[in-house]
Order: sequence, then structure tokens, then C-alpha cells
Amino acid sequence: MTSNPIQPRHVLVGHTNWIYDAVFSPDGKRLATGGWDHVIRIWSTDSGKLEMTLRDHSTEIYCLAFSPSGETLASGSANNDSAIRLWNIANGTLLSTLTGHQNVVHDLAFAPDGERLASVSYDKTVRIWDWRNARAEMVLQGHEKQVESVAFTPDSTALCSAAADTITKRWDARSGKLLAEYPALLPWAHTSAFSHDLSLLAVGYGHRPPGSRRPKGMAKVWNLSDRQVLHTFHGHRNWIYSLAFSSNAQQLVTGGWDGSVKLWDLRRGVETSSLENHIDVVRTVAFSPDGRHLVSAGYDQRACLWEIQ
Repeated sequence: MTSNPIQPRHVLVGHTNWIYDAVFSPDGKRLATGGWDHVIRIWSTDSGKLEMTLRDHSTEIYCLAFSPSGETLASGSANNDSAIRLWNIANGTLLSTLTGHQNVVHDLAFAPDGERLASVSYDKTVRIWDWRNARAEMVLQGHEKQVESVAFTPDSTALCSAAADTITKRWDARSGKLLAEYPALLPWAHTSAFSHDLSLLAVGYGHRPPGSRRPKGMAKVWNLSDRQVLHTFHGHRNWIYSLAFSSNAQQLVTGGWDGSVKLWDLRRGVETSSLENHIDVVRTVAFSPDGRHLVSAGYDQRACLWEIQ
């Protein structure tokens, strides 16, 4: 593990409430952040300067996703609105609003071919949208708990969704047919994420060791093809509240209720770095597309941009 403290390249300040999501544009030149102040901010990753502020949400923003071209940003909101908004990033205009979910929109994913947008919600559904025409194509049902994460396969033909009970489902992206269901890895998880090729699922949660009053964070990485646990990671002093794979699936980053960010080498199964700058819960983490940078953000209303390579 790295012994010398790593400092953020930029600390982005401007949000006035919790930051719930932060995502890099496909070219890595921009970062979008959104949260409980109902505002989306677009930043330059090079200079750290604020480029644009997007305002139209009337409730908390839970999730963000860039289209593959980087020209459009999707944002999903809380249960007083439960809408998805699509933004033109060139000029900051609102393109359309997608409605249909009945509770928090918790995660969004564009298909790599750019044709479809998938959303998942606390209403236990997965929805697939023809986003350019602001039209719902299908509603996928079957999860029994709130759905927390979604991702498409690289060829855009299938997608996977994971619920809070860690039951994962694989769907045909065109027909909506259920292709496979993977049994629960844990009774409950606070966060989950898929690798880029959908071969791996990571889940984060907290457990209370015998004799301890305080939970400690734990993450598990699961190989979906053979349904085996590859790694179990310990180290956070409280729940793990966010995690993400690098694009090559060789690293995992986790953010915790303890305010720390940890990097894990998935080839060796070890912690490589612990990044300490936040003073509150780290609600979201993400790698840049080239894997050289990562972002962490959360309840301290700041986003930290880290250079890790």
C-alpha cells in the first residue's frame, strides 16, 4: 500500500448540499457532479474550473450518465419527481424529460452504441428508453427489492441490473427477455457496480464484527460467469457506500462512511492506496476512462480529483 499521502489534484467546491454522483465524460475532459442541492455542475478536469451549471430539477439528483459521444448528459432524480432529464452539454439546454418511474431513479446507463438508455429505480423496475425520441420502449419487472445499478454489455445487446438484495438479472436489450438470474451474494448491500464487460459484480456493505459496536466496511467481487467470489476486501472503518471498477477491470475503488477512498488491485487482491481528504461520507467514486484519474465526492459537498498514475 502507498505509504506517502496522495493529495487531490483539484478540490471542486460549489455544491451547497450532499453530492450524490460524479461522472467523467467519455474523453475524460469534463466531470459532471450532482446531488441534493438540485443542481448539476460541469467542470474541466484539466483546470478544475466550473464550466456550466444546469438547473431544472426540483428534487435531489441521484445519478448521472454521459452518452457515448459525450454530447448528452442524463440525470435522474428523487421520488418527489422520479424523472430523467437529458441535457445538451454544448450549450446547457434541457433536451427532454423522461417520466414513468414511481420512486428514486438510482442509476443510469447509455448503451455503448448510443441507441438506448437504461434506468433503474427504487420502484423495483428497469426501464429502457429510446432517449432521442423521449419514448419508453419497455419496462422490465422481476426484482423484489430496490434496483441500484445497471450496465450494458459492450455490444449493447444485453444489460444487467442488480438490486439491494444483490440478486442480479441479465436481460436481452431488444426484447426485454430475462436471459439469466444470479442468486444473492449477500442479504443486502449498500452499493453495487459492474465491470465494463459485465463479467464482474462488486458489492459494498457493512458488517459488525463479534464484540464490536461499530460496523466495518467490506467489499466482495463476484465472477458472474462461474458465480464465485474472487475477492473479499476489508479496511474501511465503517460501511462502504460507493465503488467502481476501472475500465480494464484491474482495479476497484471504494468510498466509505468513514470518509476514506481505497484502491484495490484485483490481480493481486490487495489494497494499494488509501486516499484521505474527505471529512464526511464518500457517496460516489469513479475512474476516468483512461484509468489515470479518479473522482470522489459526498456529504462534505466537495469533489476531489485524484491523479493515480
